[in-house]
Amino acid sequence: MRFGIAFGSYPSDLDRAGLCHDFTERARVAHASNYEALFVAQHYSTGPDAAMLQSLPLLSYFAGLTPGMYLGTAIFLLPMHQPLMVAEYTATLDNLCGGKFLFGIGQGYRDVEFTSMGVPLREKRPRLEEGIEVVKRLWTEDEVHHQGRFYRIDGVTIEPKPLRKPRPPILLGADKVSTVARVPAVADHWIASRRHTKTFLREAVPAYKRALEAHGRPFEGLYIFRDLCVADSRKEAEDRIREGYERRYERYQRWGQPGERYDLPFEQLQQDRLVLGSPAEVAEQVLSYHREFGAEIMWFMVDWPGMAPSMTLETIQRFGEDVIPELKRLTPECPLP
Repeated sequence: MRFGIAFGSYPSDLDRAGLCHDFTERARVAHASNYEALFVAQHYSTGPDAAMLQSLPLLSYFAGLTPGMYLGTAIFLLPMHQPLMVAEYTATLDNLCGGKFLFGIGQGYRDVEFTSMGVPLREKRPRLEEGIEVVKRLWTEDEVHHQGRFYRIDGVTIEPKPLRKPRPPILLGADKVSTVARVPAVADHWIASRRHTKTFLREAVPAYKRALEAHGRPFEGLYIFRDLCVADSRKEAEDRIREGYERRYERYQRWGQPGERYDLPFEQLQQDRLVLGSPAEVAEQVLSYHREFGAEIMWFMVDWPGMAPSMTLETIQRFGEDVIPELKRLTPECPLP
């Protein structure tokens, strides 16, 4: 198995200089503690509930800070962007990180983002699919001609192209069984969200495997995003995370996040979703995802509203130093794409 950490939203009232320092420290600790990847989320107009550093600039900073690591978006809202711009920016990032860019994308769901970007919400899926096609072609072809429903380019070549050959892998988020089954038609891998319970995964993973088979492609392991807190005991981990966990998931419900229900008390939210406890307990929970669902690449959200930065760093370090080596010993080597 292979592991990474994720960077998402943070409280809007947090000191900005402190935030940048905290993100730098998290990346450095992960780089020194056996992780192989860093992922950054994306949203627009998240205040006053939360704030976000934008993914592509932050990942470019990480490229110089943590050489040798895989860098990924999880996820980038492709329908809101012009594919030529996206292809150029991501090709640059792939060169900066030595050909280790993982392009995780999604179609988005928040009205405020689509309205502010001047993109009709009803067009999100067709724009996503056409955008993927154009980005792939710009990454790999010269003199690209495309006359589509939304995007038109005539004889365009980008340089530099991505360092990765033939191109960076495309990972696609999907929150319903029906949309999970559509992933293999347009992308290389499905990203199982940290919001997905095991109940959902037990429906979605078989549908994903059937869709891969229908496209003549093998199942190469699950890419899965989870929530994580490591402490001396499960109770200590629960006490650290409880309030911030409920706050963040209540915000997802207010934003209209599709999928399951999120305005629930901590005891219900954590079931089959949250990985937490002592290093030994956490290792066994991670192994359960590997055994049941074929999870090969996992990355984790480790910070929560109100949690002290020192506790976030402790989770990163303890999982990296105490858990990852044991999981590596117990699972076969997994090649990243």
